[in-house]
Amino acid sequence: MKASTLAAAILLGCLAAPGLAAERGTAEEAQALVARAIALYQQEGEAAFAAMTVPSTEFVDRDLYIFVIGRDNRVVGHGFALERIGLDVTTLIDDAGNPYGVALIEDATAEGAWVDYRREDPLTGLVESKSSWVVRYDGYVFGCGIYKP
Repeated sequence: MKASTLAAAILLGCLAAPGLAAERGTAEEAQALVARAIALYQQEGEAAFAAMTVPSTEFVDRDLYIFVIGRDNRVVGHGFALERIGLDVTTLIDDAGNPYGVALIEDATAEGAWVDYRREDPLTGLVESKSSWVVRYDGYVFGCGIYKP
């Protein structure tokens, strides 16, 4: 089983467990996960990206996971999909034609910002509204998204 498939199975299995199916990560929890990822990066530098990438689950909490965009606009860390590593995020466009990958980069600030877009929810298989908290730190963009009800 691929590492990304295993991580997805773990994540979806946890979410599908009785009593947890409706429980989603909150905006505050997403912000806290990003802050924790930045703190690890401050301690370990680029080596921290391995802890943020599947199969590691250190930065996965229910439907929340960390992603990190490098200085070259390519994904260097992703807690849910290993196949995203190396992806040029400027190519990401949602079903409404919104170039959300560019927004993730351009809207990220040191203080943090929310970026709204639409993405397939792995729990429902439906394209739903999503918002990602993105923080620019040391030339990287650290982010975590939440699905909006």
